[in-house]
Amino acid sequence: MSSSGQQSPEPPTAPGPKVAFVYADELSQYQLSPEHPLRPIRLRHMQELMQSSGLLDLPNVSRPVPRPATRAEIESGHDPEYVSIVEAISNGAIAPGKGEFGLGTPDNPTRPGMYDTTALCVGTVLVAGELVVSGEADIGFAPAGGVHHHAMRRHASGFGVFNDAVIAMNMMVDAGLRVAYVDIDCHHGDGVQAGHYDSDRVLTISIHESGQWLFPGTGHVQETGSGDGAGYSVNVPLAPYTQDAGWHAAFDAVIPDLVRAFNPDVLFTQLGIDTHFQDPLTHLSLTTQGFNLAVDKLRKLASEIGKWVAVGGGGYDLSAVARAWTMALATMANFDLPDDVPESFTSLAGDSLGGARKFADAPPPPNEHRHLAEIQQHNSQTLDEVRSLIFPKFGL
Repeated sequence: MSSSGQQSPEPPTAPGPKVAFVYADELSQYQLSPEHPLRPIRLRHMQELMQSSGLLDLPNVSRPVPRPATRAEIESGHDPEYVSIVEAISNGAIAPGKGEFGLGTPDNPTRPGMYDTTALCVGTVLVAGELVVSGEADIGFAPAGGVHHHAMRRHASGFGVFNDAVIAMNMMVDAGLRVAYVDIDCHHGDGVQAGHYDSDRVLTISIHESGQWLFPGTGHVQETGSGDGAGYSVNVPLAPYTQDAGWHAAFDAVIPDLVRAFNPDVLFTQLGIDTHFQDPLTHLSLTTQGFNLAVDKLRKLASEIGKWVAVGGGGYDLSAVARAWTMALATMANFDLPDDVPESFTSLAGDSLGGARKFADAPPPPNEHRHLAEIQQHNSQTLDEVRSLIFPKFGL
């Protein structure tokens, strides 16, 4: 028992894999604008819940010190002129042409420190990747990364400035590795897809709410890659209000077989939790346990591959972010969480949990029958198209 009278967390039931949790406190203090939906406090609550749950003290979970990405590393994924504009604006310069680069918009406002903070975010992902590639860690988890998956080579987009996933995977490809990228964010990972659209060294798979209804309006099944990369970009756009069962049916029908057929050296996953049914920006209807089941399926795939790098992503309901990413780290570390969120955290987080006192959600109301039929029809057609367009490329 702890001094507070609460039972201390039990150690893993079996020796867990070596997990590098790469995070910097500074990233929870950077606010894009007072009204911006990407609230950095989500990262602080996540870390506090992980700490309260005992995860950050596990013997198989290390906490490496991150570093900022270098200018050369950032330019591996972005045009030098764009990088210079971001740096100049970050240092207070006036840039009349910033709109050309997607900066100064409601989604991507500019502010002092933008370059340094984003370079540090990229650095957390690079450190996670370096530790996994070197074999010092089996799994690297950098939860502040991933939200930049919309950033393009020459412009910011969708809250993203420097695309940490593209930059980190470029490092892996340069080391001679093949990478399977699986993006489970509610939004299509368009920036990552664009960064590797003509490459056969990276398989990108994005399962998301259809662009018919949600930003960025892309991620259609027909976007399959070009040149050497033809067939290596895979999109699984789902209907709004798809719940756990329908989402997992789509995941199971596409992702495991394609990843195994590609036979990568590294699995790289973007674990956005804006698929949650309470997320204010999106329309899928997953629960935290549905999300964590996906993480567990990815864990099993990663155990076959041997190297797994994971980043965070979208997620705009504070309670869902804290609970889901804590559940994800527990799954990675082979640690059994209790049913209840620790009281020490609920008293600390206050109203941010929105009344949630358990890691798992009570399920949302089921879809009405007529809506369920429409959702199933849309998703079934999507899966048929993916199988027809993509599976033959991999002999499936």
